[in-house]
Amino acid sequence: MPVYNHYYILNNQIRPELLKVKGPIIPVEISVPTLLVEHMTTAGVPIPKPATGFALIDTGASISAVDIDIITGLQVRPVGITEVFIAGDKESHKVMQNIFPAKFSFPGTPLPTIEFTAVLGSSLQPQKIVALIGRDVLSHCVLVYNGPGGHISLSL
Repeated sequence: MPVYNHYYILNNQIRPELLKVKGPIIPVEISVPTLLVEHMTTAGVPIPKPATGFALIDTGASISAVDIDIITGLQVRPVGITEVFIAGDKESHKVMQNIFPAKFSFPGTPLPTIEFTAVLGSSLQPQKIVALIGRDVLSHCVLVYNGPGGHISLSL
């Protein structure tokens, strides 16, 4: 099982407070899913370039998500709608969100590519992330969040 380890370092020192501030993040590349690439190729449509950034590992998210501007920029259309519970300051509430197929790869890590049939399209860029890794993926992983050590480890 491939393992990704990341230490939060500043000025050559492990800085646990950076893990607390940034959260458990991992480099991610979001691209058009393989089946859609095949369809676009057959139709003579150029394949959009993948988007890169960081994904936040989110144990509170039941389903993974991609920033809505990124997934629509990849010319991926929604395949459905789902009801999502959003935690608010005073109470949680339900919203309807589009779901999309997508492909995640993790550059610079040994982790395998994941093809999704459904990820949420959400507004994530204000949080300086492009994706969330939810429990749909984490249910197949071992995640170690070492707060005092300023370290995360993810195996998939």
